[in-house]
Amino acid sequence: MLLPAMQAPPALSAPAPTSQEAESALLEAFDWESALPPAPTLKGTAGLRYAWLRAAATFDPARDLPVSPFATGREHQEAEALRHLLRAPKAQLHAALKALPMRTSGTALALWRWGQLQVRSGAFDPALRQVWEDRLIAAGPYLTRGYGLRHALCWALAQQDEARFSRLRAAAGPASETMIQGFQRLFGWLGNPSPTLRLWSLPGLDYQDLRLDQLGGARVWIHPADADSLPPLPAGTAWIIPSASAGLDERAASLSEPILAEGQALAGRLQSAGRTAHFAPSQAAFEQLGLLWFPILIDLDGQGNIRSIRMGDAAPPKP
Repeated sequence: MLLPAMQAPPALSAPAPTSQEAESALLEAFDWESALPPAPTLKGTAGLRYAWLRAAATFDPARDLPVSPFATGREHQEAEALRHLLRAPKAQLHAALKALPMRTSGTALALWRWGQLQVRSGAFDPALRQVWEDRLIAAGPYLTRGYGLRHALCWALAQQDEARFSRLRAAAGPASETMIQGFQRLFGWLGNPSPTLRLWSLPGLDYQDLRLDQLGGARVWIHPADADSLPPLPAGTAWIIPSASAGLDERAASLSEPILAEGQALAGRLQSAGRTAHFAPSQAAFEQLGLLWFPILIDLDGQGNIRSIRMGDAAPPKP
């Protein structure tokens, strides 16, 4: 007698994400500059808050305002306050920033994206930039609070504003202590000789332990190489190229795969262009020094000591 064929149990569908999970997934994709996930099915206010966050992640802050999905309620009032702020004349921005409610992730993300553009274009003076940074640090999701703190610390370092750094340290939570300590180390460099880094010459791929003042320039530009082109460097500027793989121990005396292949490809590009640079294959070395975000532009004085460090949000887009 033949036994009946066993039937596979019906496939279980994945549970729908909660509103917090959906927002976290979108923010993570935004942070990694990945494609945003498909919009989930969320009901009621949760769906509207998600739509507002998606609008904040996708609007063009140079031309548009994020479209508000809210018709009534305090979320509507918050979205309209944000939209009004983005169109407000500069004289009104200080008060508008301080008064802006930020109960939703979308408001915080839109404010971050718009304010970045204002800083880069020079529209914010230092006082207004700090009010914007402080508003981001004080409220919103963890991601935008971290963005605001990083931005403020980069500018405090660039302007050598120790009082601002002290205020930011007091306002930062325990989760930011590693970041704070990194910036504290960088403040300690100012006016002093640079530490020594193990760097591989390009195109030669020979390593040396060198201070920044031994690289042949009064300025040091630290930034990964573009896939398409090599940056034009002003006279007197040395270039350090951090590895994209960045897994080598900081005291290693040879390059292993895949870092060796990366270094050889860079060497070929620079040799063809008649250029030189230095290759830094260790991420750990940069992290120990507090050099966490590229680009980084370091200026040296006549004695080879570090005069200024402009990093990340406070660095110029080009050397």
